[in-house]
Amino acid sequence: MNTYDFHDRLAFSTSRNGRPLGQVIAETIPGVVRVVATDVAQDKTGVDYIAHLRRGAQVFIDLKMRDRGCGQFWDGEEDLALEIWSVIPEDGFPGKRGWTLDEAKATHYTLHAFDPSDSARVFILPFQLLRKAFRAHFEDWGVRYRHAIQDSGRWRSECLFVPVSVVLTAINEAMIVPAKNPVDSLQASM
Repeated sequence: MNTYDFHDRLAFSTSRNGRPLGQVIAETIPGVVRVVATDVAQDKTGVDYIAHLRRGAQVFIDLKMRDRGCGQFWDGEEDLALEIWSVIPEDGFPGKRGWTLDEAKATHYTLHAFDPSDSARVFILPFQLLRKAFRAHFEDWGVRYRHAIQDSGRWRSECLFVPVSVVLTAINEAMIVPAKNPVDSLQASM
């Protein structure tokens, strides 16, 4: 497992190789007229940016930016860093589940971007479907894919790195709601 410094990663998340992230977001979501970085209080709810659309809607975005060199670990395609633990339980402390499993997040979408030297592609994913997919596949993915720990100096967090095609397939599966058995529905109405 690799260990990363929290403060270095925070500084990295404000631009994409010198390009303002507001511009990246505006180019990714149709109809954006303005993108605003949030304050610390909103950031804690899982909202790094608010994209304001032409007709007044607001889209809450949690940025997931990967640093330069992450492509060296890929097997032919990008992987997404999905957080298992925001604070790893240790030394008698219970810990805190990672953003990927957090039901309290106000996030509409997660925006996954990379340093251009690794990938020019950007992925915007519906958060609740990503969360559902991660819950459904967590055990399998935890065995199959790489883990890494980030050290803040006061706590440690842990991510699981899953190929983007695997995540997108799981989100597609998560969008399908199984039909109920017609016999069960008929009996329930009697």
